[in-house]
Amino acid sequence: MTLFFDLDAHGRLVARSDETRRALADRAGRFLLLPAAPDLLVARRTPAAGGTAAQPRCILAGDLSGFPIGDFVAFIHQSRISGVLTVASGGAERSVAFKDGEVRGAQSTAPGERIGEVAVRLGYATEAQIAKAAAGGRPLGKALVELGFVSASDLWKCFHEQVTEVFHAILLSPSGTFFLVDEDDPERPGAALSVNTQSLLMDGIRRIDEMSLFRARIPGPQAYLRRREPRRPITLKPLEQTLLGLVDGRRTVGEIATAAHASEFDATKILYHLAEAGYLEAVAEPAASVDPAARLDAIARGMNELLRAIVQAVPAASRPAFLESVRGYLADAAGPFAALWARLAPAPDGALDATALLGNVGSLPPGVVAGLAPGGERTTLLLHALRELLFFYLYLAGERIDRATDDALGETVKRKLWQLEELA
Repeated sequence: MTLFFDLDAHGRLVARSDETRRALADRAGRFLLLPAAPDLLVARRTPAAGGTAAQPRCILAGDLSGFPIGDFVAFIHQSRISGVLTVASGGAERSVAFKDGEVRGAQSTAPGERIGEVAVRLGYATEAQIAKAAAGGRPLGKALVELGFVSASDLWKCFHEQVTEVFHAILLSPSGTFFLVDEDDPERPGAALSVNTQSLLMDGIRRIDEMSLFRARIPGPQAYLRRREPRRPITLKPLEQTLLGLVDGRRTVGEIATAAHASEFDATKILYHLAEAGYLEAVAEPAASVDPAARLDAIARGMNELLRAIVQAVPAASRPAFLESVRGYLADAAGPFAALWARLAPAPDGALDATALLGNVGSLPPGVVAGLAPGGERTTLLLHALRELLFFYLYLAGERIDRATDDALGETVKRKLWQLEELA
């Protein structure tokens, strides 16, 4: 039960409900008003009357700016305290439930930290599924599992990620108020989630230290990123390739993290390393928007130029066998991009029919596009598919041309490919 009262401009307390009025009447007497943070009212009866109170009780409250909140969390862990710690800072309230000093769950009113938003960002549920589950009035996590939208194991992963994010945000709160109530988590009674507090503290401190380093190149989640051509290309890991594929000059760091179903911290860490390697840079403004149809056409035309250049480098006597191998590649129904190559074959110069290709891309259902390309963008899908085909062309050409020609061709392809990737 939540008890509210108003403190008017004349210093009078006005109870908002009968329950609040009775609670105040039970404490009738003279109180000493103690100095406290603007958002915290602390008073002590004088003279003290003593006595005990039944649970739930606020056993500690204070000002966040007075000492590091991490020290207080460590005290909760070491003292094996059970209860709910609530931190109000920056217009949001975050709560962490403890059982014998270990974290059992978390809640937040901050955008992006609610369990439904976490589930969507990690790719375990859609916004439509979250809305349907929330409409029933049951706890959201339980409803998602009962409706078959999320498995119990995936829900656990979502809760764990939420706890990590909320806990980290609390450690970063420089000001505000906090209070600890010795009660069970009212939102998830009997929750099975249990996370080691010491591990969360160490991970939180590590994240704070690393994030201060990342901010030198990635200013924050609202920063826009654009690609650059590195001086010395390196081999990228799959997740690095995925995030780099989402960098288009128009997405923010936060949007890239969401499209990749990654946490903001993990995405920032990878993007920082890509920036260090010279693959991208942060910019203050988004790149000028280009019509999607025009971008698709530019990608198709640009890739056809590269395909022609590769075939042109192959000796004339070797081209028939080269093109026959390409026809076999395009006809492979088991390939990941088979739907894009339907009814396509290379022309004698190696190019593809751009009109037919773009028609195939446009006819794909949104769900198929989302399954083949990060972020569900048709431009990204087209680029990824043509890039795979381009690499197959280079592989075939490498067996038929000399080393010097192969190296020169590789440089030409690399420069043009970076320009085309800006369009995806």
